[in-house]
Amino acid sequence: MGESISLNCSMKNRYEIAWYHLTSEQQLDLLISAEKDNKGRVLLTNYNPNSIRLKLTADTWVTRATLEISGVIESDSGLYFCGTKSDAPEMLFDKHIRLEIEGLTVVQKTKEEADNTDGVTLTERVLMFGGVGLAVLVFFVATVAAGRIIHYHGWQKGWAVAKRSSLIQHKATK
Repeated sequence: MGESISLNCSMKNRYEIAWYHLTSEQQLDLLISAEKDNKGRVLLTNYNPNSIRLKLTADTWVTRATLEISGVIESDSGLYFCGTKSDAPEMLFDKHIRLEIEGLTVVQKTKEEADNTDGVTLTERVLMFGGVGLAVLVFFVATVAAGRIIHYHGWQKGWAVAKRSSLIQHKATK
């Protein structure tokens, strides 16, 4: 609390950057945006409603941009996303950065949640594998049903051909 932090983002082969903050209330806010000048040597800020606390700086070749937040307060905790643009119209996002402020009450995670590094919960895993299992079961049942239908029709056709053959042979002997 009260200290300054720096969050880095790569701008290599990019011309525009924006930093977003996702709060614990699931509110996504655009914090700051900027783009390189025509020569690509200076980062020009387009949007910064909180210029007193937020500052965006870049290295000499503008390949790395740093968001500096001064006087960190409780509402600064949350996830930060760096989005960059190149020639494509879409903004590309790097991995999020989680800011947790020391001294605040932290909800203790269960061992399962702490071990969960890929972000997939146990419920989601059960649903995924259950869905795969159900798909396999449906495929198996459909295959067996189709096999029985094919076998039954083949058997019926075989009997019909055998009957006709026997009738033909029977007539030929008369």
